[in-house]
Amino acid sequence: MKHFLCLALVTLLCTCVSAQEALTLDLKRTAITRTEALRTINDGLPVTIFFQEDQVPKGAIDLDLRQATVREALDAILKGTLLDFIDYRERIFVVGPAITIGTEFDAAYYAAVAARTAAPPTREGQEGPAYIGALETLETDGLATVKGQVTDQQSGETFIGATIQVENSTTAAVTDAEGNYELRLRPGDYTLVISYVGFGTNLRPVRVQGSGTFDIALGASATNLTEIVVTEQAVDANVGRVQAGVQRLDMAQLEKLPTFMGETDVVKALLLNPGVSSIGEGASGFNVRGGEIDQNLLLMDNGALINSSHALGFFSTYNADLIKSVDLYKANIPARFGGRLASVLDVQMRDGNFERHRVKAGIGPVTGRIMVEGPIVKDQSSFIFGARSSYANWAIKLASVEEVKNSATFFFDGNLRLTQRIGDKSTLILQGYGSQDEFNYNNTFAFDYGTVMGQATWKQIFSDQFYADFSLVYNDYQSSQSDLRSLTAEVVNNGIRYLTVKPTFFYEASKDLQLQGGLDINQFWVNPGDRSPATPESLTPGQALEEEQGMEASLFASADYTVSNRFSISGGLRFTNYRFLGPGTEFQYEDGVPRRGRLTDSIRYGAGEVMAAYNSLQPRVSLRFRLNANASIRGGYSRTAQFLNQIFVSDSPTPSSQYQLSTTYIPPFLSHNFSLGYFLNQEDNNIELGAEVYGRRIDQLWDYRDFAEVIVNPTLETEILIGEGRAYGLELSAKRKVGVLNGLVSYTFSSTQRKIAGINNGNYYNSNFDKPHNFVTTINWNPNQRNTLTANFTYRTGRPVTAPVGNYRVENGLTVPVYSDRNAVRIPDYHRLDLAYTLGKGYNKTKNFQTSWTISLYNVYGRRNAFSVFYTQAPDQTNVANQLAVLGTVFPAVTFNIETR
Repeated sequence: MKHFLCLALVTLLCTCVSAQEALTLDLKRTAITRTEALRTINDGLPVTIFFQEDQVPKGAIDLDLRQATVREALDAILKGTLLDFIDYRERIFVVGPAITIGTEFDAAYYAAVAARTAAPPTREGQEGPAYIGALETLETDGLATVKGQVTDQQSGETFIGATIQVENSTTAAVTDAEGNYELRLRPGDYTLVISYVGFGTNLRPVRVQGSGTFDIALGASATNLTEIVVTEQAVDANVGRVQAGVQRLDMAQLEKLPTFMGETDVVKALLLNPGVSSIGEGASGFNVRGGEIDQNLLLMDNGALINSSHALGFFSTYNADLIKSVDLYKANIPARFGGRLASVLDVQMRDGNFERHRVKAGIGPVTGRIMVEGPIVKDQSSFIFGARSSYANWAIKLASVEEVKNSATFFFDGNLRLTQRIGDKSTLILQGYGSQDEFNYNNTFAFDYGTVMGQATWKQIFSDQFYADFSLVYNDYQSSQSDLRSLTAEVVNNGIRYLTVKPTFFYEASKDLQLQGGLDINQFWVNPGDRSPATPESLTPGQALEEEQGMEASLFASADYTVSNRFSISGGLRFTNYRFLGPGTEFQYEDGVPRRGRLTDSIRYGAGEVMAAYNSLQPRVSLRFRLNANASIRGGYSRTAQFLNQIFVSDSPTPSSQYQLSTTYIPPFLSHNFSLGYFLNQEDNNIELGAEVYGRRIDQLWDYRDFAEVIVNPTLETEILIGEGRAYGLELSAKRKVGVLNGLVSYTFSSTQRKIAGINNGNYYNSNFDKPHNFVTTINWNPNQRNTLTANFTYRTGRPVTAPVGNYRVENGLTVPVYSDRNAVRIPDYHRLDLAYTLGKGYNKTKNFQTSWTISLYNVYGRRNAFSVFYTQAPDQTNVANQLAVLGTVFPAVTFNIETR
């Protein structure tokens, strides 16, 4: 051992030349000693072999080496002895006892050999290898961790599924959803082979000295492929995904879908998925598995949007040009999300380009948009800005109905995101969002509402396995509704502000076990309403309710565990403590009787005092069992709670519908959610089939009594009744992802009912959003990559309403209508056909500007789908049904898009 340590000390004093090319030798000798053979190699080749002569066995050997490498020569020379060797980059070789050297090299060895090894100069005209890491970052086993991100050299977008392989080796990695990869290598010279569809094969020489980061930017290359398919998730995600009830929106197909007035819409694209529906045109939001509109958590990164709609529901607030990914979690919600009962729409916005500036713009009949992105400091900081605005009033003036012609609408929204990389392990993201909507109908009533939201996110990598996100969000949503008639002119204002603090920690314990945990703290300030006269002539009295406050604090933890190749589980737990805070007044009522008109006393609470408190423990679990490579069974359960609800008694919430925190008398919504499905892929994962059943038991909800008064009502609890609910359904889907003819078909059978004492004699009745049958099909014809013709057909059952079914006459001769049970009658069924033709960007990738066109026909056969049905009395005092159709004709649109490269 002492002699071997002496050899290591000698090694510290030596320099060497790095491997430039493979070295070979011819050595044909008889009766040569091993010592002479070692010296011959040392003298004849640019290598250094360290050995102690007294360790080398005496005696002669015969050698017959032809074009042998140094390693092959040493193997032949030391064969049959107790000696072995270790090498450094095939230029330094240390011969010593085999039992001492072993079969692996440790970090100390590499440090000793390289301590005085200088990097060779790069030959003129030749690109040298990229140096990665330092010797002190090696792990004790002598391995280095090389990680990085693969991006598009022009756009800066990350590549999912790119392959990074070590040349002439089986060592390889594939980039994940964020474009990241990781390799474990021993120090030395390597050539990395990077492959990605449409970008050819790229070679990157590297010299690994220790653990470090190596980012790779790829430039596009010409290909002769008949079809290029880029997916944002694994090709077998339909059967491989563990999380139950999740749908990912295909952003590549979004711009090809038929649209209303040419505006690409994320929320409308969600309606193609099973279990997702809406009331109809002109209704804000969407419904998931029978849930109400306000039971969906709508995220823009970590910020929750209060209103997701522009122009009373015709457009969504998400700008598709700035979106990175869209995931919809239907009832089976991961533990990191909370505060809503039915679903989570997780929309992640993308960073700006770190390499080059880019502009993208689109002009349609009634809206226009622009997106600008680029580096602030190349490779270190970037920005992305997007804005949209409407100019629809010219189209409104063309209407034949005088009331519509005298109306006006306008909306604007803007996003700004700044990203700063701080070293290799820290990132700061600052972003802001603002929107404003105005709507005036025939100078009779008007809506005015807007959002201002700011976010700050710090992303920190602590180690290869441990990293975290720290988010701070502030949102201010304000709305007003105006009555513009002279004698009743009034303005009703309401709004909600919130502050969110959310640290989230991620730990990769192993390749089979990933852990996640954190806090989610939300402070709410709600303006429940104030009313004031709009003109001096108005007879409306002024009234204002006191601002309400609430805090929702949650602790969550989850784990994703791959038990085997077939079985995986994702589970978590969320605990929420909710408190309704003062200052405020709590009214007291008589016990055992309906509260309306039974007020007996009141209690006054000071600032910060707890007026009501609720605790909720919410387990979440999803399981997946793969039957084979092409089929799997997936199931899940989640407990959800909602402490903030929207108040509205109309067919659909309006922008001025107020928000209500849970109080002593208005409890939170609570629900158990179940799902079980079978999923099958065919044709090498090109065809995806799915069948899923779901059930929901809502053990705590509320609804409104008949003829409830909810606007600026200080005793709102007297208008609300508490009960329970249930929902169940079957979702079927089929999708063909690529091919000349591709598309999807989805069908949903569902039922959503409620049971509340005081409504419908205490029996179950249909919820406002119950639609038993919902069928959607989208067919794309792609004769080539540039041209796409798309047809979209939608059918769904008409929603339930309460209608008069008869009349009776009172003594004074007045006829009074007799109404059906709550929601016992349905309006006519809804169906619509849309068409779109897309002329995509040209094949010439060298052009500075690229253009595309989308021509669409919305509601091709001009069906007058009923949004609602209201009843009036004819002269003979019979009840007459009147159907309101928001859109009753075909809407053509042409959208022109342009972008720079």
